[in-house]
Amino acid sequence: MDQFLYTKFIMSQVSTIIPFYNGNDTIARAIDSVIDSPLCLEVVVMVDASPDKLSLSDTQRAHVTAGKLRIIESNTNLGQAAMRNMGVSVSLAPFVSFMDQDDMYMPMFCEEMSAVLLQRPELAAVECGAEIFKNGMNVLNAPDPRYFTAMNSVPWNVLVRRNAFWQAGAFPVDPEFRKKLAGEDIAFKQAIKHYFVVGTDYSRQLLRHHLRDGSATDNYINRTEIVDGQIVFKEVFENEASGEWNDALQRHWSGVTRDITMLRALTQLN
Repeated sequence: MDQFLYTKFIMSQVSTIIPFYNGNDTIARAIDSVIDSPLCLEVVVMVDASPDKLSLSDTQRAHVTAGKLRIIESNTNLGQAAMRNMGVSVSLAPFVSFMDQDDMYMPMFCEEMSAVLLQRPELAAVECGAEIFKNGMNVLNAPDPRYFTAMNSVPWNVLVRRNAFWQAGAFPVDPEFRKKLAGEDIAFKQAIKHYFVVGTDYSRQLLRHHLRDGSATDNYINRTEIVDGQIVFKEVFENEASGEWNDALQRHWSGVTRDITMLRALTQLN
């Protein structure tokens, strides 16, 4: 590897994973918001058996040729959790971020988030805040307590070390998490926060999340209200009420606990 490529590889810290499904109206914006960052090694678009073929601009196809934009296609629809996991498995950078196809990073997302992990090796991940938009309007922000609970649960505001991602159990792919309640994001975020140190600054809004009708965050906002400063749920989903969702969550966390306990025991033996 020549010196230029070696220096570029060392400087480029981030692989951004973007699941794609019928998102040609927004995917170009998502890709373009990150791919020119000097700290972005690659953007990995995971096409989840999308009926609409991914459409790229001439500039984006040039990035494909250069290897900075990678397109991975699945013939079977597996869902966002599985596609994110697959994206991490083929990624090359030491730090990984997850963007929805509707979203966009603000300038300096990669630079500011990477700087924190590079300066603080004790951190497994770092979180930032986000603008949450729907129909051109910012619909959720501080001091609404739902803003903080959303930021604590979503995957698109985090930059994580790849080894910590796997140790925290990745995103669970249990069928319960593909129902209306979803929740694979909560499972991942809470696991990594339980077992590792995560830096958090929700006041630094380094991305814009565009709500889609029926998305997990959209559902969360629509089925909650604030009463006397507290979050109150107006609606409970069927698998939530039956306990099936919580059972799936506990199974996932139990598996993570088992694996991390075993790994730490082996580390101490060595």
